[in-house]
Amino acid sequence: MFLRCERGSVLLVLLALACGDSPNATAGSATSSAGTSAAPQPQGPATSAGAYAATSGRSGTTQSASAGSAGSRTGGTAPAAGSGNTPSTGAAGTVAQQGQAGTTAGASAPIAAGSNAGSTPTAGVAASAGTGGSAAPTSGDCDRACLIAVMQSYLDALVAKDPSKLKVASTLKYTENGRESKLGETLWKTASSLMPDTRLDFADPQAGQVASHVVVNENGSTPVIYQTRLKVVNHEITEIETMAVRRQGAANGFFNVERMKPEPVFLQPIDPGKRMTREAMNALTELYLDYLEGKVSGGEVPFDMGCKRYENGQVTASGLSSFERQSWSFNVTRRTLIIDEEAGITWGMYPFTPSATTLVVGEAFKLIDGKIVMIQAVMANQPARAWD
Repeated sequence: MFLRCERGSVLLVLLALACGDSPNATAGSATSSAGTSAAPQPQGPATSAGAYAATSGRSGTTQSASAGSAGSRTGGTAPAAGSGNTPSTGAAGTVAQQGQAGTTAGASAPIAAGSNAGSTPTAGVAASAGTGGSAAPTSGDCDRACLIAVMQSYLDALVAKDPSKLKVASTLKYTENGRESKLGETLWKTASSLMPDTRLDFADPQAGQVASHVVVNENGSTPVIYQTRLKVVNHEITEIETMAVRRQGAANGFFNVERMKPEPVFLQPIDPGKRMTREAMNALTELYLDYLEGKVSGGEVPFDMGCKRYENGQVTASGLSSFERQSWSFNVTRRTLIIDEEAGITWGMYPFTPSATTLVVGEAFKLIDGKIVMIQAVMANQPARAWD
């Protein structure tokens, strides 16, 4: 009896030899499980978000605080079963290998943004893979450059008096001076421009938050010292916390808009090899808060020799001896919200007593080589529990 195979007619007994088929050579034998064809990556250092860095508000993230998983794939596509291909570079343009504790901004991430709404950020630092200590953002995240751009869009919309220009969540919470309000009310009705060279930004991709100090001109030329915090989830603004300080209501009478132009050191990026870890930055900030509560003396806090503290533009301490002479006994609510490793800045909104209405200080600390180099604060007496 004869059978026909694709290589011709042969005896059944010789069928296997005539067709040249191996018993194990079945169609699709090269298949592999989805995503497993990429070579395993080396393990790297862990990155912790720190005690006060919120991880909510960042959609789609795959980063982990576990050892070796500080990096995450960005823009990659898992290969289909049987393809045998490595993940391709996706929209983000970079695949951050596991163990690299860097960000892949793909663009300059400015530390000091432009001085006027609509202007191009001037002083900046590129967020590059393998540096820093923050894991690469996934496609659902907003990296440092993205967060700064969201702040730019916010300030553009503010001076245009047009909140419709913003992409906000349906659950948006908006406050000014500790009171909930509707977006488009309050300073939105009177803001007209930004005072040049007064803007200072702080951004934390791990927390999905960005904040800014700036002077806003109201009704043409009346200056208002202004700070705002934005929380960004899936590229939508979900929280807006603002403080508007006018001369007549300034805490302690401190109000010097000319000195709100940040000290040059605030605008300097930190060399990747010299950046402090999130944990170290947070610990140094906590030590300063201990100083405000009288738990340690000024001499026990590592202030830089040239450190100054500005409060609403007023210099309230300058040099080591001034910090050593001062003593405090506040009961500070510890609310550090942003740890900006690339800029070397931490920032938070701190009620100085646990009462319903109190002095609330939005304070930025420039940290370099384990020292507090400069402090800039915006403060006002206001209701303090809107964000409990």
